[in-house]
Amino acid sequence: MATLPAAPVAPLAEPSLAERLLLVLFATLLYLHAFGPATLDPRNTAWLLSGDPAQHYLGWYFFRNEAWQWPLGHIAGFGLPEGSSIALTDAIPLLALLFKPFSPWLPENFQYFGLWMLACFILNGIFGLQLLARLTADRLLRLFGAAFFILSPPLLFRGHGHESLMAQWLILAGLKTCLDGWRWQSWGVWGSLAALIHPYLLLMVLGLMSASALQAGWVLRSHTRLQLLREGFALVALLLLLLWQAGYLGGASGGMAGSGYGYYSMNALTWFDPIWGASRFLKPHDFHPDFLPYGQYEGLAYLGAGMLILAAMALAVCLVIPDLPLKPLLRRHWPLLGVTLLFWLLALSNKIMVGKYHLVTLPLPATLHQALAVFRASGRLGWPLFYLLYLGVLACLIRYLPAPRARWLLAAALLLQVADQTQKYQELRGLMEHRRQWTTPLVSPQWETLAAGAKRLILIPPHPPMEDLYIPFAHLAARHRLATNAAHLARVSAQAAEAHGQQQAARLAQGRREPDTLYVFPSAAGLSILPPQWQAELLHLDGYAVLPALPRP
Repeated sequence: MATLPAAPVAPLAEPSLAERLLLVLFATLLYLHAFGPATLDPRNTAWLLSGDPAQHYLGWYFFRNEAWQWPLGHIAGFGLPEGSSIALTDAIPLLALLFKPFSPWLPENFQYFGLWMLACFILNGIFGLQLLARLTADRLLRLFGAAFFILSPPLLFRGHGHESLMAQWLILAGLKTCLDGWRWQSWGVWGSLAALIHPYLLLMVLGLMSASALQAGWVLRSHTRLQLLREGFALVALLLLLLWQAGYLGGASGGMAGSGYGYYSMNALTWFDPIWGASRFLKPHDFHPDFLPYGQYEGLAYLGAGMLILAAMALAVCLVIPDLPLKPLLRRHWPLLGVTLLFWLLALSNKIMVGKYHLVTLPLPATLHQALAVFRASGRLGWPLFYLLYLGVLACLIRYLPAPRARWLLAAALLLQVADQTQKYQELRGLMEHRRQWTTPLVSPQWETLAAGAKRLILIPPHPPMEDLYIPFAHLAARHRLATNAAHLARVSAQAAEAHGQQQAARLAQGRREPDTLYVFPSAAGLSILPPQWQAELLHLDGYAVLPALPRP
């Protein structure tokens, strides 16, 4: 079998500093419009103390104030009895590990999430620019095309509170490395970053790495298969080490099993369907009753009105070109196309939805379903194909249209893409303004005195779901360096946390009271367990009954 010639690895012209700076300016203006400048102030943390961001920020807050643990990402005091980790609080382990050594010199209220989100918009544009530099030396075409990657709806949508998942530039970096040819050093960098940012992104990077290895060993034959296996095993060993140290592996996780596979999936019409207000011009479909209220939001991959126009134009161009080189492209890049299509099928899940219609549920063996449920939000796995579609559409128009016509077309579509998402920008800006108003409901000054005299803060059941309750108590505990069971965490044993609360209640009922422990009773029903001699010590603060800490003998 004849081998294919190696693909060119150098861009036609390296992106200039001016191009990069213009993209940085565009990404910054977009970010400021959608999220507001207050989110970039590292001392402004109130906007993070609601919903999912509270888990992320509080995880960092506890982590920075604890001594180093082993593995490095472990957090002993957040989520008693097992604790947690910086990974399982989704607090971007890469940045948490980077900033922790400097914690004594940082402000007490310090967050890196706003700057991270801005960096993700910028990097999406920069890596998009590098991809387009392979196609054209026309700077305007490259700038207009790269701006579409900044305007990516899945990227913007993650600004609701999934900051780590905004690192979609890792997918673009992986696509570029696939097209450049196998370089294990590059895959080591992208894989290591992904392992310290989010496991879903790591899975996608590993998929793209596999495609690159297949192309190098089976298509281009630029590397021997033994060499690829050696380098691949070394990379996997490195990534497992990083996952362990970040806290993804180990006892505190309660296992990596999950639920929701088939619910947090991707709709087959997602490319054209602006669910959750992603478009000003197009109407989203109605949800199937099985997917109310949140199902398939994870699979949002709406292309955007501007990109949809470009896609239609690209299809028309392809239909009129008599000698379109599809076969050589497929021969060279079938591993990349195959991996992205496989991810898309996984994103659809075994419960395939077309709009609001349930097409079919494919039966799966229990073991396979359990394995797939580890990545239960499978809808996210459609992102590699999403970005490959972006690149393919832009490549077709840039390559086969005259440059002046392509410039006007991309410029007009870019304006349409911006206008299409104006409602989402306003929604996000309003959300950030609302979150900035957060203040703790624990307003009594006695909370500070009580916390200062304790080493642990324990919520005693019965109480509402921890997700609805924990934020002000975890915030109080973090400020006073207290260990606490007031936590809402990912992939932890809910049974262990519940059993711990019941155990603490049983000890109190038996007249055994832990020294240095501040007990909080969110429900009056929990007070019935207290022995009579302790009833008189109860304080009632802001709607909660509190049993002050006993000093250690």
